[in-house]
Amino acid sequence: MSLLEAKTEISEYTPAAKLLEVTSASPTTPPPKRVAELDGLRAFAILPVILYHCYPRQGWFRWIGFAGEAGWIGVDLFFVLSGYLITGILLGTVDRPHYYRNFITRRTLRIFPLYYLCLVLFTVATKLSGPGPWEAMQDWGGVGWFVGYLGNIRVAWTGQYPPIFSFIPLWSLQVEEQFYLLYPLVIWLLARHNLRRFLVGCVVAAPVLRICLLLFVPDSGTACHVLTPCRMDALALGGLVAIIARLPSRLQPSYAKLRLAAAVGGAIALGTYVFAQSGLLGTSKDFFMNSIAGSLIDIPCAALLAFVVLGPSSTLVRVLRWRTLVYTGQIAYGLYLLHGPASWLARTLFRLITGIEIPGHSAAAIPLTFLASFVAAGLSWRYFESPILGLKDRFTIRG
Repeated sequence: MSLLEAKTEISEYTPAAKLLEVTSASPTTPPPKRVAELDGLRAFAILPVILYHCYPRQGWFRWIGFAGEAGWIGVDLFFVLSGYLITGILLGTVDRPHYYRNFITRRTLRIFPLYYLCLVLFTVATKLSGPGPWEAMQDWGGVGWFVGYLGNIRVAWTGQYPPIFSFIPLWSLQVEEQFYLLYPLVIWLLARHNLRRFLVGCVVAAPVLRICLLLFVPDSGTACHVLTPCRMDALALGGLVAIIARLPSRLQPSYAKLRLAAAVGGAIALGTYVFAQSGLLGTSKDFFMNSIAGSLIDIPCAALLAFVVLGPSSTLVRVLRWRTLVYTGQIAYGLYLLHGPASWLARTLFRLITGIEIPGHSAAAIPLTFLASFVAAGLSWRYFESPILGLKDRFTIRG
């Protein structure tokens, strides 16, 4: 996902509480190191998303579905993380020359190369799959919506996701980029106290907008899920955490309060999900999920992030610094874009070699999908993304 404002060389890691401090260094200082615990937290965002797309829907292993169905929460956590990271970067650079141009340039180098490479590969694969898949994609609206970073708007307009799975995850990248085209200008124009008010307003406005859409626009549930204004509460919550992290230590919440907030938030998130899955809502489930459930998940995600950022010595942070989790967070963008086609390719090769068909949603598909996804994303990170990230400073205007 577009949450990896990272550098290629990663020999040591800056504590999370120092992230925003290092972003305010002068343009000639060495780039900040990755923050290990945020990569670990990013791992906990991407892994449920992958599981969501391959867990069994039926059979003896359908009990995995309770966890698999919760995979959408990973996208919310990604949004909160993205809001935190980008707000910190913008606040640390807002007074520098060429502020907006440098921000857009660095984001472009991070996000667009792999995005457009995947878009080309997905398009070619769809075209070569025969007239059926290509015609279905054309009937939906065509690949051009994704070329213009407007696929989420097409999804909202039609109420339908693309018929080809590889294109489906792209909507969340478009939500972020649409938000961040204007967000740097907001930070540039607003004083710090007004920025806080703006972000709080976004947190309040998003669920209100979702409720209004559901009440007054028929069949707008999908639009509530994919439109940028409807998802800005998660991004804004991350921004608020970034502002809190920049406060003097005496004004920041105590460790005890952060731990309590994270615990209560976790209970709220779990309770929200269990309640939604319990069947008690009946026909009101869709309204609940598309209106306020998102906010009831986003707020706990923000509380968890604040606990990680402001409590760098906690046991949780030490767990998040495990090498396996950190590496998973590093390659999370590639995992998000490539897990669908990687799973399909692995299952196709397995069928050609063994003659055994593995459905996309089955117990056997889980390990195969994860293995193929990590191989594809690891190769992408090592040989494609990292070299391009090394070019960021070349395209940054100094002075």
